[in-house]
Amino acid sequence: MPKAGLTLDWQRATLQLEATLRERAGQLPERLDQATISSDYPGRDWIVAAWRISVVFSDGVSRRIDLVVGAQFPATPVRTALVDHPEPMTWPHVESDGILCLLPNLAEWDPDDPSEVAMNLLNRSVRLVEELLEGTIIERDFREEFVTYWGYRVHSQGENLFSLIAPEPPSRMVRVWRGKGLEVVGEDEEAIAKWVRHRFCDKTPVKTEAAVFLWLDAPLLPAEYPETAADLYHLAARIDREALTALELATKGEPDEVLALLGAFGRGGAALIGVKAFNPKRRKGRPRAPDEPLSIGFRPGHTPEPLLLGRFFGALPVVRTQVQRADANWVHGRGKDARTRRLLDTTVVVIGCGSVGAPVACALAQAGVGRLILIDPELLTWPNVGRHPLGATAVQHNKAEALAERLQADFPHLSVEHRAYGLQQLMAYDQDLFEVADMIVAATGNWVAESALNRWHIRHGRKRPVVYGWTEAHACAGHAVAIGQRGGCLQCHIGRTGAPELVAVEWPDGGDIAQEEPACGAHYQPYGPVELAYVNAMIAEVALDCLLDPPAQSFSRAFVSSSRRIASLGGRLTDGWRSAFGEVEEGVRTIDRPWTSTNCIACGSRHLNVVA
Repeated sequence: MPKAGLTLDWQRATLQLEATLRERAGQLPERLDQATISSDYPGRDWIVAAWRISVVFSDGVSRRIDLVVGAQFPATPVRTALVDHPEPMTWPHVESDGILCLLPNLAEWDPDDPSEVAMNLLNRSVRLVEELLEGTIIERDFREEFVTYWGYRVHSQGENLFSLIAPEPPSRMVRVWRGKGLEVVGEDEEAIAKWVRHRFCDKTPVKTEAAVFLWLDAPLLPAEYPETAADLYHLAARIDREALTALELATKGEPDEVLALLGAFGRGGAALIGVKAFNPKRRKGRPRAPDEPLSIGFRPGHTPEPLLLGRFFGALPVVRTQVQRADANWVHGRGKDARTRRLLDTTVVVIGCGSVGAPVACALAQAGVGRLILIDPELLTWPNVGRHPLGATAVQHNKAEALAERLQADFPHLSVEHRAYGLQQLMAYDQDLFEVADMIVAATGNWVAESALNRWHIRHGRKRPVVYGWTEAHACAGHAVAIGQRGGCLQCHIGRTGAPELVAVEWPDGGDIAQEEPACGAHYQPYGPVELAYVNAMIAEVALDCLLDPPAQSFSRAFVSSSRRIASLGGRLTDGWRSAFGEVEEGVRTIDRPWTSTNCIACGSRHLNVVA
């Protein structure tokens, strides 16, 4: 057994494992030499040691099981292998060299007691083999985890085959775009063209070809995997007439190949696999000459359809491939987030794309908001880069435009627009955007602009929520105010000059806590992206909550940093905050409170008009 390069911990753990095997398994384990390891487990260079024991199973047959370890043991657990295994793909959870798949990728184990972990895995291995001998789990597990087992028999990993379609019945015709080293499948040409244009910022016309989606009532077993084009045809015929018709239509015009995506429900939901059937005249080793069409022997348009289909779906082998799902439901929650469908139908206007508004916009895109409209008149400058999602490549570009371009390329299934001007211009020339928005997020840091938005919101009946967000000095506190149909307007708890009624942190040493560049009027707050992340996450959370469940009553949410951080910067909680919410003992704190109406100068006159 090799020792070179292996740690003392490794050698101690393996000696303990060997002793435990002798004691618990009731036999002397056989230590495998490197030649045996290399022969039995080709391609697994990580295995540096292995022990072999024999187990008599319920059928009376003695089978050998190996325990194998790598150089990182005991930080990584042992693996087990069934030496006397059947042909590959006969049993699930047994790889071609006998290695057993027992631990999921999120499994936890105790690296301080590796021998006990090993014995637990050995016992589980024995139970698995017993269940496989009984046969009760074979078909079930092959079907439930069909993508994994299909992956063992594919000819292509499908790294560049992306699907935008919803993997759900019925079987149907779809379209495929073949770019340079890339294939994209969508429901129709328009959907594919939009995705390609967004992803690559390319307005070149997109030309697509026919493809087919076949919905399976049950995932395929390994014995049912299509080997030839004829197998694919018979599979479609077994599904239903609709599936067969779609496959036949995909061959119209004698394409070079037909791509079929197969969908089914497994244990974790719907999944996709792919099969490519090639036109015999294009396939290497084909019996036909390259210039011989499938209709040879008949006048154009007069070849009997059964003959054409028979020639296309003949004995030539197919290419089985994996498929990369890129549809919106998969991107946002792997098909398990019930909010995704609702969010995809929403429109949000984000006003202000600085260090607060831009991260909030990014979070809403990641959540799956279907249409984002970003508003900001300013250019990104070098001092912005340190706490902004955009980097050096966007310097001297308009913030809204550069952020929209990046988000559009990152999330091509969404629609991300921009307007390179401020809120005042928006209200003067483009108010229709407000009308189509399901929600508005304002993060301008400009009281004049947000006061004007507040008054517009009041005049238009406050039909949809507006979320205002800002941060206090050093990002030690932050606020989000959601204005609903009832309760206060923004100005009800903000003074006429923009000073909030409730401030969380004060700076008793006095002076202007804002810093100034060596330029006239160039003031800024000296905080970084880490501390700001708390505030931005809180504002984004409020925005998402309001989008999914528009509030009837206005409310605010405030974040306050830890007392340790506040004190280290020379600040303290204000008397008003402590009186309302007490001290922040340890860690950070988030507070919700109603944003009640005070019949302020902004909304009071509106109420009077309504009453009158």
